[in-house]
Amino acid sequence: MGENGSVFRVAYYEAGDRRLARAGATLSRRMENGGGIWRLELPRPGGERLELEQAGDPAAPPERMAGVLSAFLRGTEPEPVVRLQVARDDGELRAKLLEGLQAGELGTKDGAPEDSVVAVRGGKATSRDPIWRLRIVLERQYAQMLRHDPGVRLDLDPEDVHRMRVAVRRARAVLRAARPLLDTEWSEPLRAELKWLGGALGPRRDLDVLIERLRAEIRNLEAPESEAAKQLVELLREERDEAQTVAVEALSSDRYYRLLDELESATRGPRVRRSDISLGKLARREFKRLRKQARRLNWTSTDAELHRTRIFCKRARYAAELAEPDLGKRAKRVEKRYAALQDVLGEHQDAIVAEGRLRELLATSPGSGAAFAAGRLVERERTRRTAARAALPKAWRKLERAWG
Repeated sequence: MGENGSVFRVAYYEAGDRRLARAGATLSRRMENGGGIWRLELPRPGGERLELEQAGDPAAPPERMAGVLSAFLRGTEPEPVVRLQVARDDGELRAKLLEGLQAGELGTKDGAPEDSVVAVRGGKATSRDPIWRLRIVLERQYAQMLRHDPGVRLDLDPEDVHRMRVAVRRARAVLRAARPLLDTEWSEPLRAELKWLGGALGPRRDLDVLIERLRAEIRNLEAPESEAAKQLVELLREERDEAQTVAVEALSSDRYYRLLDELESATRGPRVRRSDISLGKLARREFKRLRKQARRLNWTSTDAELHRTRIFCKRARYAAELAEPDLGKRAKRVEKRYAALQDVLGEHQDAIVAEGRLRELLATSPGSGAAFAAGRLVERERTRRTAARAALPKAWRKLERAWG
């Protein structure tokens, strides 16, 4: 060993039912020279990783890190699953496994059942088991919630709130789509709790979207209108900070931890009423409901009618995602067309929300400059809404053709 050589030990930890591995996270503690450093690595949007380090005793992670990990720990302590002895010699590291799994196995699996597994009855492989498929989809959404929970708590990136909220919405939607298979005395209370969580995250996400839209528009305004418009953004920023507090309070509640426990249990096996229903038929049924709603639309349709169509579109899209194995080759094409239609309807709804909020802000933002800037921004939101209405028929026709 070279003169710079040293030996230290590293322990890797897990929490609950492989919760860190589900989220692609790793928690470790390095022991060297009589001290210990805890290290947490978390995946971030865009493929990057967040790395946090803090000195602490071996009994449990230090308070700040434990707070970030509260959705994973839920009142318990992490358990060591791997212990390594690492030797450093002239810049090279050599690790010796002392106890547990191979270190390379940490944080690499999502815990979901394999998507390729089919149901086997009477010794013959039949179609894909709908309950197995439901477990896969719920596992993905549960893992997504865990993955972005720390980012929401730390207020790292608006994308964390967005992705976590989408995961909550998708979990709730697939439980609705699979309702004919499930014990509704179990699934409906779970859906209600998911609705509560989505509601707690919603104001923060909506304000992030609105602030970003207004900032983009302000860049196209000339002074002094742009300066006046920035006053409106500052008012929204104050609301956004309040919404962040509400979101973190929800994520720190026993109610949230119970919801996570229930979802974790569902990934192992939801409570089933029957399992002989085709997911493909359920997806087509949701499409027919959307089609009935969409065919009523025309240029005189109200904003509320388009918003209702958007809700139908979300339900049908997530039902199709659940039924992806049954839909075969058309699945990706159908999902793509659903996403395009949802984007058009979402753009319309975002424009409505933005205009409404601008009018509310004017009541609390005195001055002709702010009024003029808000008026310009309202005009642009109306243009955006008109463009979305114009794009709607084409997006709908493409979806209909995708279904065939």
